[in-house]
Amino acid sequence: MEHGETSLRRRGLHGALANKRAADARARALVQIIRELRAAGIISRPALAHELNRRGIPTAHGGKWHTNTVVRMLKRLGLLTPGKGGRINNGQASKKAADTRAKALASTIRALRAKGFVSFSAIARELNEREIPAARGSKWQQASVSRLLRRLKRLEASSRTGTTPTSDAEPKARRSSRHQR
Repeated sequence: MEHGETSLRRRGLHGALANKRAADARARALVQIIRELRAAGIISRPALAHELNRRGIPTAHGGKWHTNTVVRMLKRLGLLTPGKGGRINNGQASKKAADTRAKALASTIRALRAKGFVSFSAIARELNEREIPAARGSKWQQASVSRLLRRLKRLEASSRTGTTPTSDAEPKARRSSRHQR
């Protein structure tokens, strides 16, 4: 092995370490923004990508954010806790995330209702005009507003009684028996 080859390998290793350090620094610069977005209820990876793009925050290479770039950044920061198959652990995590998002939107929904926006479609239209993304970064629909209001009602009831809220997905047997009464 010649002297030149060894130095090239060392420089290659040094370059890789420098790139890793630079990527870590860029990711750390986004920690506060990610925490703010999560506190506001923007939790899903596509929704985070949408919001980062909406705010004009470029990726490390100056491009647009995609789900994969968000995942890489969250892994780099240690904010991603994958379970089986890279997904967040069981359904409880996604229910908790939905509850957090609903709580973050509660004051906005109360304000909209106070201004006279009471139908699902009117609330959806106003949320879309305010550029508040739905759970997966998409536009609000009547059904998504309906689910949000149902979740808020359940969370409000549980906070009054001091109990832990139950899942939105109640067993079909219980649901169907309630409708037969």
